[in-house]
Amino acid sequence: MIEKKRWFYSDGVELAGAFYLPDQPVDASRPLVLPCSGFTGMGRIHPARFSRALTARGWPCFIFDYRGFPPSGGTPGRVLIEEQLRDIRHAAAFASSDEELGPRELVLLGWGMAGGMVLPAARGLSNLRGLVCVNGFYDAQRVQRALRGEDNWQRFCEWVEQDRLNRVLQPDPVEVDPFSIYPLDRVSRRYVDEVLRRVPDYEGDKVHSLFADSLLDFAPEQRLEHLSQTPLLIAHGDANALHPVEEARSLHQRYPGPKQLHWIEGGGHTEWMADDHPLFLALIERISAWLAELG
Repeated sequence: MIEKKRWFYSDGVELAGAFYLPDQPVDASRPLVLPCSGFTGMGRIHPARFSRALTARGWPCFIFDYRGFPPSGGTPGRVLIEEQLRDIRHAAAFASSDEELGPRELVLLGWGMAGGMVLPAARGLSNLRGLVCVNGFYDAQRVQRALRGEDNWQRFCEWVEQDRLNRVLQPDPVEVDPFSIYPLDRVSRRYVDEVLRRVPDYEGDKVHSLFADSLLDFAPEQRLEHLSQTPLLIAHGDANALHPVEEARSLHQRYPGPKQLHWIEGGGHTEWMADDHPLFLALIERISAWLAELG
């Protein structure tokens, strides 16, 4: 595998990226896969994991870090879905312009929160060949209700409203525990504590409270008309307690284009995300086969 680090800009913010390429020349008919990280993720974690596995099977990949996540520039802790959508689009534009690889089609692969983000990010990409949504969610308020229960959901809405008022009365952002806004199930919490937080320079301990408004506005399944000709692979753990299986079913029902739904049997949200885990390897084989089916 060949890794080539790159820098590019998104709204004037410098972002870090890297191509992951097979050792042998890549056929021009093979699309470039752009794995995108989920909430508080970093390019070196899951996007790099997908890229290592897919590159070994002959698929070129490009990863990047969102603004605010070192080594990219931007404000640490400022996590806004609408800004990350623009980072995905700019990463796609940059990766597509690489002279060494030459013009080629793109496949956006979204993990976790980015499983939903790649849907609106795909708007306007003329060289888009397909989409892969892995363990995503597609209506944030529906997920929040499911995770919190009705009483805690109402209390959370009251907190969001009060925080919104506080933010218009004071200039400095308030930092909060990201998982007070985005609550984790027990298994995912253990994975974050025992695996992700051990990654050097992990940036997932604090976010600005304005993330809550951005999250609650996020319902990408409501606008899918631009994807009527774009093939989609949905992959979802059938034991996912963080992003319920209803999310995958709902997207599959609503999606207007060619679509396939793949269940990761026995898989929760993230505890199986390791290079050598059988569930991860089986998912990679499914994704690779689907990419080959695109022709």
